[in-house]
Amino acid sequence: MPFFIGEEIKYTVSWEMIKAGEANFKVLPFTTIDGEKAYHFLLDVKSNRHIDLLYKIRDRLEGFTDLAFTRSLLHKKKQSGKDKREVIVHFDWEKKTAAYSNFGEKRDPIKIPLKTFGPVSAFYKMRTLDFKADQNLSFPVTDGKKYFMQKARVIKKEKITVPSGTFDTYLLVPQINHFSGVFKKSENPTVKLWVTADDRKIPVRIKVKVFIGSVIFDLVSVN
Repeated sequence: MPFFIGEEIKYTVSWEMIKAGEANFKVLPFTTIDGEKAYHFLLDVKSNRHIDLLYKIRDRLEGFTDLAFTRSLLHKKKQSGKDKREVIVHFDWEKKTAAYSNFGEKRDPIKIPLKTFGPVSAFYKMRTLDFKADQNLSFPVTDGKKYFMQKARVIKKEKITVPSGTFDTYLLVPQINHFSGVFKKSENPTVKLWVTADDRKIPVRIKVKVFIGSVIFDLVSVN
């Protein structure tokens, strides 16, 4: 695997050249989900005190997958900023369904194909794929409310400089027509990822362009 227990990746988050907050990905110790040993991934996102005055963000997302890394077992999302959510997505692989609940209020389960991943686990799934320039990537993803094939195009190799250094990367452009929220409200939104062209495949920059402007995640450190 390109990641390991204890790995922590830290990003600064900027909005239109203004420092807005930070995002941290962590690979936590193995755990057990419904009797099955599992990987445990964590994403913490928080806005800084200046952005808090406009829109406070305190998001904690967790993903759990099987050890063979073929499917998600559980997804959790807790928002305690301006918007409050406590989401759990249960995966039932006998029935091939994902069941979404928010503060215990359940939706009807949706059908999903084999080898489907939740949002946080999809970040790590992407890192297990083989990249080549001028190549298409694809795997199924669900947030529990809908299922879609996450597709991306590997555009080219590119050297890029961010605050943590200069890196040889692959530039990836994901398909985002299935994204909701601010993406639906934007005209011609885009997402670009620059991922290290090595065995680790660590995103060093993520750039999201929507109607409110550009939001950029830049790599600070990998521990």
